[in-house]
Amino acid sequence: MTTRFSRSLVATFLALIAISAAEAASSWSFTAGGNESGVGNFGNTRSYTGGGDGGGVTVSAWSDTRNSPSGTQNAYIESAYLGTYSGGLGVTNRDGGTAGDTYEGTIQNTTSPGHTMDNSVRYDSMLFDFGAGASVALKTVTVGWWKTDSDLTVLAYTGSGKPTFLSGNVGYSSLLSNGWSVVKSSNSAHYTNAASGAVSQSSNAAGYVPLSVNDLNISSRYWLVGALNTLVQSLPNVDTSKDFVKIAGVTGEYGRIPEPTSAVLASGGLLGLLALRRRRR
Repeated sequence: MTTRFSRSLVATFLALIAISAAEAASSWSFTAGGNESGVGNFGNTRSYTGGGDGGGVTVSAWSDTRNSPSGTQNAYIESAYLGTYSGGLGVTNRDGGTAGDTYEGTIQNTTSPGHTMDNSVRYDSMLFDFGAGASVALKTVTVGWWKTDSDLTVLAYTGSGKPTFLSGNVGYSSLLSNGWSVVKSSNSAHYTNAASGAVSQSSNAAGYVPLSVNDLNISSRYWLVGALNTLVQSLPNVDTSKDFVKIAGVTGEYGRIPEPTSAVLASGGLLGLLALRRRRR
C-alpha cells in the first residue's frame, strides 16, 4: 500500500467523524408554551425545537428548597415548576407562599412578579438539556419580561455523566466542585443587567435584547441559567437588588458528538478498505 493511499484513507475516516461533530448556528425561542411533560406539577419540563440547524432542548426549573437530612434548611437544589408566559419562561418554587416571599404564591395562584425566575428568598434556575449526543456552545441569553433588576448566573456542565443534582443532594454552593464551570474569561459566573436596557415589564418580544455570554466558547449538553446566585459564587461588590426575570430565548452553536457506534462503523469501513487494498497488491 502506498503512503499516499494510506493517508487518504485516514483523512477520509477523520472527515467522517468530523461531519457529525460540526456545529451550526441555532436559536431557541421560549415565548410559546412548548411541549409540556408533567403538566401543572412541580418537576414539569417543556421541550422546544431549535431554529436554524439546531436540535431540540428540554427546559426544567430548579430552586434551593430541599432541606438536608440533618435539618439544614434549603440546603439542596430541588425541582420547581416551569411556567410559560407572554414574556418568556418563569419559575415557581416549592416554598411559594410559605417562606416569607409574598409574591411567590403557588403554581395555580402566583402574584406578579412571583412567577419569574428570581432570587427573592430562594434562588431559582433553569436547566437547559440539549439531549444525548448534543453539544451547544451557548452564545446569547435573552431576558424577556423583567422587574427591579435582571442579573443572571450562567454555568456550563463540563463534568461526566448527568449533573449530580438531578438525582442527589447537591446545593448551589458546591456546583463548581461538582462538574459545573463558569464561562467568562474573567472567571465570573455572573452577568449584570442582562436585559441590556430593554424596557422593564414588557411583553413585546421585538424589544428584547440578547445578552452575549460564553466568551470562553465552552460547549456542553447541559446549561444552567439562574437569577444572580451568590451561593454559587460571591460578588466582588454586594448587589442587594432582587432580580425578577423571564427567559425568552437562547442562541448557540449546535453540534452532535459522534456516537461510539458511528466511530466503530467508520473505522470498520476503513479497515475493510485497507484489507481490500492489501489483497489487490
